[in-house]
Amino acid sequence: MLQAGRAVSQKGAASRDGDHEESCRFFWPGPLTAAFHSYEDQSKLETKLEDVPRLIQKDLKPHEVLIKVVVAGSNLKDYKHPLAVYFNNRLNQGDDCSGKVAGIGSAVRGFAVGDRVAGFHVMDTPNGTYPEYTICPYQTVLPLSGSISDEEAATFPLAIFTAALPAPWDRSDARVGRSETPLVVNGAESAVGSFAIKLAKLNPLVGPIIATAGSSVEHVQSLRVDAIVNYRSETIAEDVKTAAGGLPINHFFDAANSAASIKYACDMLQPNTGRYTSTLPVAPHPYYDPAGMMEKELKAINIWVGDVHDGKKAGGSTFGAAMSKVIERALADGTLSGHPYQVAENGLEGIGAALVELRVREKGGNRKFVTRIADTPAQKSAI
Repeated sequence: MLQAGRAVSQKGAASRDGDHEESCRFFWPGPLTAAFHSYEDQSKLETKLEDVPRLIQKDLKPHEVLIKVVVAGSNLKDYKHPLAVYFNNRLNQGDDCSGKVAGIGSAVRGFAVGDRVAGFHVMDTPNGTYPEYTICPYQTVLPLSGSISDEEAATFPLAIFTAALPAPWDRSDARVGRSETPLVVNGAESAVGSFAIKLAKLNPLVGPIIATAGSSVEHVQSLRVDAIVNYRSETIAEDVKTAAGGLPINHFFDAANSAASIKYACDMLQPNTGRYTSTLPVAPHPYYDPAGMMEKELKAINIWVGDVHDGKKAGGSTFGAAMSKVIERALADGTLSGHPYQVAENGLEGIGAALVELRVREKGGNRKFVTRIADTPAQKSAI
């Protein structure tokens, strides 16, 4: 007998944690509980739980996948995007998830109902990952092997696609004895910075990989980079050049996005060919002279991870689909792992507090926050 708020698996299999069954085919007709975020006075994040319609197969467009969310992952953008200076919206801001395929669009190939997956939802659009069901474009849905937990899998999607966009993917002969494409990853302790390093290590031609880090140096050491430089050092530019062994530095990926990092990036990048990549626009700032970048003819690139969905830049969605296959293979053979995480308390009710901690880091650390949907008190009381 199907109980309220509970779903029966197509195969009758329990979840990896064994505490609730997964829905693959049968849906209880009631509404879902979703977490919405907004700012009443632009100073305090408000999180409210509201009922939303349950997504079903007919809600899918041809290239979309319906996912029953087991674990949702939180990102700093979930805190930022409701602000007036960003998008000033009131939405269910979740974009990362892991769970099981509950439906597939008519043009989707390679997925079946019941498959374990992680998914990256289209940012700032309805049907995000903070209720029990979400919709993701097929090109950013990742098949999962049996060895990775739902919690670890939920740390991947947005961060790893962000890290993938600026990576140096040029091909050349891997049989050469020495890697001669130095890569500097600034803010390596963050999820995006860590995934940038993990992806770079998949290419034997990228190296030496030089990371900058602060208090979370132990985590960066676990990534086994070629060198770690303290970003607080007054000689950071020279320290990085020394670590590069005299090779020209043409790739600087800034996962920290600070004015200070732009200044020392300019000091270490090769004139004319150096590329500074950030996830936020480069704006004038009194700490550094933006003209300095022009004098050295450096290329400043601002990436937007949403390109893997909307394709506003040519090839964006195709790149997302191709990168999904790279990630799938790396997960299957064990060469790629997730980011350190902490499970938020009380399911969806705890997301607001998790986002505040993600922003202010009062307790320190570099962990991501993930949420088990089944831990929501409202979910438990319905079971």
